Amino acid sequence: MTPDISLLRVFHAVMEERNVTAAARRLGQSQSTVSAALARLRVALGDELFLRARYGVVPTEKALQIGPDIAAGLDRLERAFRAAEPFDPAQSTRRFRLLLGPYAEVVLVPPLAAAFARHAPEAELEIAPIGPDLDPRALAGQTFDLAVGRFSSPPEDLVVSELFKDGFRCIIAPEALPDGATLDRDLYERLPHVVVAPPGKWRTGLHKLTADTGLRRNTAVIVSHFMTAAPTVASIGGIATVPARIAAMIAEPYGLRDMAVPLNLGTFPTQVAWHPHNRSDARHAWLRDLLNAIAFVETDGARDV
Repeated sequence: MTPDISLLRVFHAVMEERNVTAAARRLGQSQSTVSAALARLRVALGDELFLRARYGVVPTEKALQIGPDIAAGLDRLERAFRAAEPFDPAQSTRRFRLLLGPYAEVVLVPPLAAAFARHAPEAELEIAPIGPDLDPRALAGQTFDLAVGRFSSPPEDLVVSELFKDGFRCIIAPEALPDGATLDRDLYERLPHVVVAPPGKWRTGLHKLTADTGLRRNTAVIVSHFMTAAPTVASIGGIATVPARIAAMIAEPYGLRDMAVPLNLGTFPTQVAWHPHNRSDARHAWLRDLLNAIAFVETDGARDV
């Protein structure tokens, strides 16, 4: 078989996605086009390559055998072409795809979008939820450029570094804390709390910190997203404990007070993860530098990046 790069890209996408529809979406092709490419590959290689399964497809032994070599070859070609291309963000029409955790999305997307508008106005920025676990295949296969979140046990084949740390603050309805009053532990534990509990493992951080310090919350409402907390606190005359950067964003628009937590709950990291094959990619390096610049913007004020 004479290698056809387009067919090998289809094979690689289906191999990683384990789903023809998802592979077609990733490649920007129709499902029928991907199916036709697979049919050509099956004839050329004399193997079914992928068998139907309940939720997609599973690779045959032949596909598993040739998969790593095809992935490595495509990666080398991609890196060679990228290295030869100069990158000018002002002229780029590239789509940058990021996987973000719920906290990172709220904090980073607005300044990141503004930076794109200033420096790469023709480029496209796409954000997708990372979910409770980071699947390295999403980064290894270049479906996404990088992921930002909190990774307790990141895959070893990814580059993972800390972007910044954040602490916690309370957002409080003004009627719950009169002027001049102090938010002490007793009042904190008596007020009705809006608890933010994102899906999956994202919910464990603050719950563990409050449990470790013995700080109790009088839970009145549980919501799944940070941006729901402020209007809910305002509506019940209560309190919520949220990351400091988020408190700075959402307290004032809803007339809430932004105050210190009675006990020191420490800080938590936000990390960025990406695949090493992007180390020398000028476009990827530009994106990483931009994120690093944005990450250290002070919570109480913005500056141009």
